[in-house]
Amino acid sequence: MEATSITQTKNMIIDLIKQPLFEKIDFTGTKIYDALINGAIDSATEAIRELSSLLEDLVWEAYLTSLFQSTMILSWLREMAAKKGMRLVSYQPIWITLPTGTKIQIKSPFFVKASPKRGRKKRGPQNRGGHLLLSVMGFVNKIAPELAFRAIQLSILSPSFDMASKTLKQEGINLSANQIRRLVSEMESPNLCSRVDRVLSDDDASLFKNRRILLAADGGRLRQRKNKRGPWPSGYKRCGFHTDWIEPKLFSLYILDEDGNIVKDIAPFVDGTTGKVDEFISLLEQYLVRLKIEDASEVVLIGDGAPWIWERIPKLIHSIGGDELKLTEIIDWTHAKQNLNKAFEMLSKKKREKVDFNHFKNLLFSGKINEIVTEVKSLLNVRASSKIMKKLKSYFVSNTTRMQYEASRAVKLPTGSGVIESAIRRVINMRVKSPGSFWKLDFVETVIYLRAQILYGRWGNIIKNWAHSLRCDFMDIATKAEI
Repeated sequence: MEATSITQTKNMIIDLIKQPLFEKIDFTGTKIYDALINGAIDSATEAIRELSSLLEDLVWEAYLTSLFQSTMILSWLREMAAKKGMRLVSYQPIWITLPTGTKIQIKSPFFVKASPKRGRKKRGPQNRGGHLLLSVMGFVNKIAPELAFRAIQLSILSPSFDMASKTLKQEGINLSANQIRRLVSEMESPNLCSRVDRVLSDDDASLFKNRRILLAADGGRLRQRKNKRGPWPSGYKRCGFHTDWIEPKLFSLYILDEDGNIVKDIAPFVDGTTGKVDEFISLLEQYLVRLKIEDASEVVLIGDGAPWIWERIPKLIHSIGGDELKLTEIIDWTHAKQNLNKAFEMLSKKKREKVDFNHFKNLLFSGKINEIVTEVKSLLNVRASSKIMKKLKSYFVSNTTRMQYEASRAVKLPTGSGVIESAIRRVINMRVKSPGSFWKLDFVETVIYLRAQILYGRWGNIIKNWAHSLRCDFMDIATKAEI
């Protein structure tokens, strides 16, 4: 393939655009004139839209064609590939998808992983190579980044990948459900540091300084898809899979104002994992460290009575922020009322009639847990070994310090975990918990991660950080290329 220098790029782009564009302008002008004479405003509008799309496609095609033929770009790619242990094989014709959805064929330099000279057979990892220039330009699976990110966002917000594909098709963009699914897979983070870095902006390093932070945590439900082991049953085309329920865990980090209200002008941090508690703690630790939780004036930890919250998260906060960091732990008021009601449901019908639930609810709000235990024991004459007494001691007595709701309200602190309950519903239940949905854990974690960022206002940071990394690579090209 004939290569050109960077200095020829401008003229080549102009030459590739001129003739087809002028022909299309002339054709469109005639079409608009005829449409207006006949009163067909819709046809005129459609002609203008087609001309606009054609211009964008022509510019893209001319730009890519000239760029891929540049001698200096090829030289830089060889140098970059050498650092990655790769080598140039040849220019290969490939089809790429432009932002408008138009597919064009270009010749792209194809690189493969360089293997030892002896026994060189494979063309790269898993017998595959890569189009480095497309990667540097941000193309995802040979799809322009603007369209790729739009398809990803649409698929995460839609009920299914098939619905996202149909929506794009109505706009003239043909991306199958499997293509969109592969785009989402490309957004999987290689490690926790990269995952956190993608959602942070430059101003987030000092975001928590001298602020009150609300940290809420909870677990949801979804069904995983786990392949069965052993040989396939006779007559089946698949090995089959298990569909066990698992509990993905989410956390949210909000900033509170002096009145205890959430600062709505600042997007919260919401993320989660399908892994065990240790993986959840590791993910939360990355966020707390990067956001410098030690600079906060106070951390308010709120959740239900799940033991994993209170056994692990307070230790993590103190290990990062030190014992000087003020930590207030609160069990959600609604969960506490529900558990008090469940405790009384353990009584016989005759004894339940003696219970004034509002009286005990008021005691609970005042944080007088020991009075609740004493009155239940004396009023109902129950044994210490009874179910209700075990419930009161295991859930309420052990969490007395976390159930001081009246005192919390007095210092303008929230007593409800509605923020994380809402996150569980919006991020998990409305997308990945739907009937008949079974998920590979790695993939569904990526879906949860992306959906949380889109719904809670940090999707723009992911795109911005993606573009920043590409600009850094192009700066290398600019400094090495001779203009």
